[in-house]
Amino acid sequence: MSKDPRAIKAKMLSVGRLKKTTKAMEMVARGKMKRAVSSALSTRPYASCALELLINLSRELSEEKLRESKLLSSPEGADKILIILIASDRGLCGGYNAMLLKGLKNYLDELRNGEEAEFLCIGRYAVKHAKRAGGTILKTMNISEDPQETESNNLADYLLARFGEGEYKEAVILYSNFISVFKQQVTARKLLPLSSVSLKDMISELGGEGEDSTERNDIRVEKISQSNYLFEPSEESIVDLIVPRLLKAQVYQSLLEAGASEQSARMVAMKSATDNADKMGKELLLNYNKARQAAITKEILEVAAGACG
Repeated sequence: MSKDPRAIKAKMLSVGRLKKTTKAMEMVARGKMKRAVSSALSTRPYASCALELLINLSRELSEEKLRESKLLSSPEGADKILIILIASDRGLCGGYNAMLLKGLKNYLDELRNGEEAEFLCIGRYAVKHAKRAGGTILKTMNISEDPQETESNNLADYLLARFGEGEYKEAVILYSNFISVFKQQVTARKLLPLSSVSLKDMISELGGEGEDSTERNDIRVEKISQSNYLFEPSEESIVDLIVPRLLKAQVYQSLLEAGASEQSARMVAMKSATDNADKMGKELLLNYNKARQAAITKEILEVAAGACG
């Protein structure tokens, strides 16, 4: 590091400006994070109840009815996977996007029988990740930082239309599930075809962490197994009406979870940058004082030497 006081002071000013910028970005991200987390948590009870209803619906239907429904069974001969990949449009969010890329690679490695993956990308980084994975990008969609139901409905309608064509074995949404401000988890949630096993997994994901959440999930599953339903006017009409609506609820919840995760990661990253800038500023101030003191001492010695001469 330079010992010139002027060079050190210039660097101090630069670090100070950077600190103000990261602090402002931290405060903006904190506000967005609070709104995103509030939205994600407030819709979890509805999403969980919707999943329970889907489980009951799939259990009550006969095997023949399940095979007849395009949403409750895989088309014969289909070998492709449709992946909805949700990532961010912008950087400066720590390891958020890198975590999603790693999760995507792990999911693709687990695919069996050489199944081909095709992508519906949400966010600029989702497009980059899909290209790196070597998959086919069917469509890209822009979703606002504060996801609206109209946006999620458009996404779900496209998903239902593509899956209904019979080309895909299953449809999966891959995103970052919000656990806490400091912890997010990459989740690959199977959306279609619906099954009681995949729906139970979704309920567990929405439950959070800890022994209490595990106990609550067990209670919900026990309640599900004891439920009995009567279908009016018919099973087919119920499936055609309710399943798409409940699927839209799951897509909307996934978008909210991803938004909360992204804003949390960005807030933590900007706070870390602000703390590092503050630490660097203190170190530079110490070095500046040392360099300034050394310069003053040198001048005094030169004056004293001139007087003695």
